[in-house]
Amino acid sequence: MKKCCWLACLAVFGVLAGSAGAAEHQKVFASPKDWDATLYDWKIDVGPSGVGLLKTELVTDEMGITTGGMSEDVIGNTWIKKEFMLDKVQAASAVLLIHFNRYVPEEFKKAGGFLWVDVNGRAIKLDIDFPRMLTGGWVRCDVPVAYLVPGLNSVVIRNETKAPFYASIEASKVPNRSAKSIDGGKTWDYSHLGKGGFIDGEYLVRLRLGRYPDSAEILSDYIEMASLISDAPVKPAVRLRTIALEIDKLTPAGTSVALELRGGTTPAYAPDTWIPWKAAAALAEGDCKGWRFVQWRATLRTADRRVTPLIKKLTVRADLDVTGQPAGTIKVATHDNQQIVRGYYNFAFQDAAEPRLGELRNRYRLDEIVAHCSSEFEQFRVLAFWIRGIWRDGWGKHSFALHTPWDALISLELAPQYKASGMCVIYSNTFVQCALAVGLQARGNILDHHFVSEVWSNEYKKWVTFDIAASTDSIRSSFHMKDDLPLNALETHALARAGRKDQVWIVPAGPYPKINGADQKKENMLGPDQWEPRFGMPFRNNYLTSWLPGELEHGFIQYHYDGYLWWKDAAIPAYEEYTYQSSHPRDFYWTINQAQVFLSATDKPAELAVQLDTVTPNFAGYRVRVDGGEWKESGANFAWALHIGTNTLEAKPVNAFKLDGITSLVKIEY
Repeated sequence: MKKCCWLACLAVFGVLAGSAGAAEHQKVFASPKDWDATLYDWKIDVGPSGVGLLKTELVTDEMGITTGGMSEDVIGNTWIKKEFMLDKVQAASAVLLIHFNRYVPEEFKKAGGFLWVDVNGRAIKLDIDFPRMLTGGWVRCDVPVAYLVPGLNSVVIRNETKAPFYASIEASKVPNRSAKSIDGGKTWDYSHLGKGGFIDGEYLVRLRLGRYPDSAEILSDYIEMASLISDAPVKPAVRLRTIALEIDKLTPAGTSVALELRGGTTPAYAPDTWIPWKAAAALAEGDCKGWRFVQWRATLRTADRRVTPLIKKLTVRADLDVTGQPAGTIKVATHDNQQIVRGYYNFAFQDAAEPRLGELRNRYRLDEIVAHCSSEFEQFRVLAFWIRGIWRDGWGKHSFALHTPWDALISLELAPQYKASGMCVIYSNTFVQCALAVGLQARGNILDHHFVSEVWSNEYKKWVTFDIAASTDSIRSSFHMKDDLPLNALETHALARAGRKDQVWIVPAGPYPKINGADQKKENMLGPDQWEPRFGMPFRNNYLTSWLPGELEHGFIQYHYDGYLWWKDAAIPAYEEYTYQSSHPRDFYWTINQAQVFLSATDKPAELAVQLDTVTPNFAGYRVRVDGGEWKESGANFAWALHIGTNTLEAKPVNAFKLDGITSLVKIEY
């Protein structure tokens, strides 16, 4: 059924109030380009027909926060049970995903490698397809949908081979849907899992269903109201009278789309300058008074998991009074204004006030290590080379003495004693935290089975991959380049998938010649073969504040933590065991350390109103320079008085380490 409806900032449905001097303006979201500029969660499917729910859902009761010692030896009369609560089934397919708590299950392979999986009392012989495990760790079991029922579903896993199947466990009190039997299924214990019964928790068993999730959301980026009138760098001054959302949608029986609005006076949401979300139809006249920026949100819902609502087009309509136009004598000669790119997901940055961050900087005299560098990018290279050299044994026999946490203070203390893990994840996170300690920004990243880092470069205005463990037995660290431009993980991944690995050059951070990626031999295991299958990132870099949640023994057992964002190359993910997956580049490559400038007219011909916005980790303030004069501290809002001739305005953010961000430049002839 096709529906077209209005949701307005008025008590009267379907009518936009007009008044003298007011005019209606609109912004339409309908094309792939329009939807690409929006933000949405992993349950949304954006296609040529519009926006709907994605027909896949992962059912899981745990996040995979476990260690190698938190496992169950499933063999003989030791069985395990995992229960799933389904409100309804309504699925086209079902796959069970069972985590094997060993890196390479060779014993189990040699012993025949099969399990019995009983789904609601119906047995499935699971001959484990090891290639189907893809990068390992997760055993896949296809389940006939007819075996599933609404309500509580029981999955019993038993092993009749001569080698144990090591099932992983996460500690938790709820929902208490995992149990163990030591008498072949006669009795079950929900509280004493693992060897010795020391864990109350959930087995890492997940269920991927081919059905629509019950809800998902898509929302706009922040919309400047004056941009509905003009796309010029200097906007007219406007006053919003009313705002409405018009939606062209398909809502089959059992589905719905709910629309909400919020707005405020600043370019991005802040509790003291914006009103919270309200149903668009419930906004009263006057609620949108003073709004200069708005954001809409659409929540798609279905009670029938076989069908989805569809948004074909969404239109923002606004009645705007123009209260001031830029003087006709204002001509914008240069507009090098940095545009902030936001992703849907929250990223938690390390707080500069963390005492352990300051201890790291001071104990290892990191400021001195980078003091001689002539550029920010050189600082990254010097830090990478210095850190890799701390581990003299590479990935050698001493490197597994301790499963080192993601903590540079611990790894740098123990590495010279051959007591810290010498492996990629420890090298990379140590590098990330040392970069953070001197005010630079970096984060972790995963290339298939290899952990690397990505640094934010103010010079290149992008994220760049740094591989601190490019070799298993040397002190080489490197970054990737193509045509003299550093690459991020998505760019390298795309080149690899397109068969263009030979265009990627591996550039060592230290004094080594660069290597063509496709020509690697001895170090091939950490090179091109890692670029193509997958990549993903954690949602934070503040591990000096808290090791958890996360994968404490990342790399020592197969990946299991469901708190990474993974890139997917198709709508339905190949790696079915993870919740958070996206093919939206902005979810991975949002921008930081920039000052975006918003200019608008005032009631004075020779004056412009300036608003600044930024996403700067540990933001401390703005610096502004007028006509090439001195840089001065500034607030986010100020008036810019113009004079006859050339007027220049520069603005940049500054972080708590007193490091400058990227400068925006506007030059006006008046």
